[in-house]
Amino acid sequence: MSKIFDERLVPEESTEDNIIYNEHLIRYRLAGEFVKEKIVLDIACGSGYGAKILAKKGAKEVIAIDIDEKSIKKAKENFREEKVEYIVGDCLDTKLEDKKFDTIVSFETIEHLKNQDKYLEELKRVLKDDGLIVVSTPNREVFGNKNPFHVHEFTKKEFEELLKKYFQYVQIFEQRNGLASSIQISGLEEAKVYFGEKTKPWYYIAFCSNIEIASDLLKKNYLSVNYVALENINNNLGFKLVNRIYSFLIKIPGIKKLFKIIKK
Repeated sequence: MSKIFDERLVPEESTEDNIIYNEHLIRYRLAGEFVKEKIVLDIACGSGYGAKILAKKGAKEVIAIDIDEKSIKKAKENFREEKVEYIVGDCLDTKLEDKKFDTIVSFETIEHLKNQDKYLEELKRVLKDDGLIVVSTPNREVFGNKNPFHVHEFTKKEFEELLKKYFQYVQIFEQRNGLASSIQISGLEEAKVYFGEKTKPWYYIAFCSNIEIASDLLKKNYLSVNYVALENINNNLGFKLVNRIYSFLIKIPGIKKLFKIIKK
């Protein structure tokens, strides 16, 4: 991403050379497991890449809404798909009919809104009685509400308490970023994954419904490995310069001890 607080992932501008690409796409690929033959709403769809993923995953119909006219125009140009309709609209008042959707996907939206209750009321209104909502938000304990575009970020407890005001069943999963090393065996898609020491999750992804969520798809981990991003970091001139300076400084007596004190 070109800016530290750039709020929209545009794949033709933010390609596979950064981890932000992966953290967005893995959410849509997870949500895509729950859309086959479903009528789907992608609310705050941004540039439209996610709606196309949902359609390719077998959705019967996808309505993708965003309040930004330029984003919808780009979506129609860059991510045109037969089963996707891109619409300019407000997530607080979609103008869509009651109980229309089987699945609603809304990523990195709720933290931008002043009236978060009205937003959830609107999602509940357009969701079928047996429907499913997948919604994500950044972890305030990691991001610290520093993003000027965010009105209110959540802790896990706050997020869960708010969602349970509107949905009987809420399951929250944690999304983390990290470096990965893989051994690929030709022809195999399944992988044995070993997780290292856990850190605080960057994002929370909630599955919400008014019927019990009993899917085997929520009993496995999802991992997206980005080889290009690490290569890009290693080839970055700034990183190389810092690495050279560090390699020189670390040879000076007493510097290691000083670095440990600074780290604390």
